[in-house]
Amino acid sequence: MKIPEQSIIDRVFNNEATHEEIHEVVRWMATKEGQSMLQNRMNHDYEMVSPGHEEEYIGRVISSEEIYAIVMHKIHMKRFWNFTYKIAAVIIPLALIIGLYINLNSRVDLFASSEYEEVTVPKGERLQLMFQDGSKVYLNSDSHIRYPKKFGLKERKVELKGEGWFEITKLKNRPFIVKLNELDVQVLGTTFNVNAYSEDPNISITLNTGIIRLTGYTFKPLNLKPGDKAVYNKTSRSCTIYHQAKVKQASLWRQNILVFDNTPMQVVMSTLNHRFGCEFKIESNDVMKYNYTLQTQFSDLRLILNELEKISPIRFTIKGKKVIARKEK
Repeated sequence: MKIPEQSIIDRVFNNEATHEEIHEVVRWMATKEGQSMLQNRMNHDYEMVSPGHEEEYIGRVISSEEIYAIVMHKIHMKRFWNFTYKIAAVIIPLALIIGLYINLNSRVDLFASSEYEEVTVPKGERLQLMFQDGSKVYLNSDSHIRYPKKFGLKERKVELKGEGWFEITKLKNRPFIVKLNELDVQVLGTTFNVNAYSEDPNISITLNTGIIRLTGYTFKPLNLKPGDKAVYNKTSRSCTIYHQAKVKQASLWRQNILVFDNTPMQVVMSTLNHRFGCEFKIESNDVMKYNYTLQTQFSDLRLILNELEKISPIRFTIKGKKVIARKEK
């Protein structure tokens, strides 16, 4: 390890150093070379502060009793300082480490005991949120996220219900974990989209860049690479990975673009409910048999329903906040 500059070491001992300088010196003092320097510095201080008594006896006869007393005094003092060195060798680094701990704890939660923040995005709105480590999440309508005010020292963990696009700052040995009830998404530095609305039958994770790892109670850990999409079925509790998926489509909602790709009617209604706050009333079970493939701007509910009517025999009638869906005879 590189030896810190002497000026930095002096500032640490004089309690004038920055947190970064303290961290650098503490790490170096943990090495053999650093411990040797600490011992030499204390020896030097001892030689400077230890008073000499020889001049007190010049020009007179010293009795054997005095000589014995002086020798024993020196022996006791030597033992005292040796003992003091051993204590100082422990206390000084410990004091530096405690100072470093206080500094770290002001930025991270060392024992995962901090309070949590919760953010809910209303239907029809979207929100961008930045965490203390520089990571970002862009939340879709009707989504909820829970996260600590200070991330832990070993990991950064958040809980998501709904849909979010994550841009994670890479921090070695401090993975970012997104908890989704039945499974966790673990990353270091990457961009990905998560769709995990509670009423939808599936949870989907699409990876744009980096590498993510999925873990769950009912399947072995799975690694995703860029271009992969994982779909977890809540009923069967199975997870399937689709390679070379259309990952860019998964996050087009951030640009106000609605994408359905062979999407069941149940998910279509759920998506429109989150975006516009509308409730669907189904007049016939036949309505639920259709899947939809469509890409369009979704600023207006009536226009979207018109597009859906063009590709299926389902007709929609808007009454206030309700949408009645029936099959055309």
